[in-house]
Amino acid sequence: MESMLSNPLAVRILSHADDKLMLGHVQSDWTGLGPILEEDIASSAMAQDDLSHALTLYQYLGDRYDLDPDVIAFERSAENYFCCDLVTQSDEFDWAGSVVKRWLMATYMLIVIADLSKADDDSDLGARCDRILPEQELQVLHLQRWIIRLSNAGDEARERMQLALDRIAPLAGMVVEMPGHGPSPQESCLIRREEIFREWTAGLHETIKQAGLNATFSLPEQTQLGGRRSRHADHFKEQLVEMTEVRRVDPGASW
Repeated sequence: MESMLSNPLAVRILSHADDKLMLGHVQSDWTGLGPILEEDIASSAMAQDDLSHALTLYQYLGDRYDLDPDVIAFERSAENYFCCDLVTQSDEFDWAGSVVKRWLMATYMLIVIADLSKADDDSDLGARCDRILPEQELQVLHLQRWIIRLSNAGDEARERMQLALDRIAPLAGMVVEMPGHGPSPQESCLIRREEIFREWTAGLHETIKQAGLNATFSLPEQTQLGGRRSRHADHFKEQLVEMTEVRRVDPGASW
């Protein structure tokens, strides 16, 4: 485990897998509670996709470091998870907030998984990322349509979408925080940080414009500490306890 946690590329892969794991776990709370049947099914399917994508990346790391993917997913201490706090933040069962958060993360993940597919000479990583990308593209397209559809569904709907953006946008930039322990991540982890942020926010603003909304996204200082550097908010710790409950009760359980 220590050799994996000390390798910059492995930690980068781990941060993306952790995002997917936690987002899929949180979004599964919406199962059976979507506003319409079709979206209830779609929301559940996207949560399952995120969990499957997380497993794909954990399996890659498990093969490289001779670790059980379930051990990687469920048996690390809290400070060794590198997900951003946005993915674990509660929606409080507000559909506008849920859609905005999932859209922000799906758009970001599409970029970083595509980037990650070229980050290593190991063809196995590229092949795994290539399998994830088509499903990720469908998530982005689906959620973009919901952003535009809800924002043009009348004054109340537009107001709720704008309020959700106002609440979430100031936190969103921390998705590009470089993962790892301590305030000074290794230089090799800083590759394309600003470029990814520009590409990500440019795509966001295209959809925001079509939706008639407005939002500002800021690139955080490299010294700002958050979930990717083990400074997790309380909501992460609560989700981690809930998510690992079965594993702690039955260490042989698998997902």
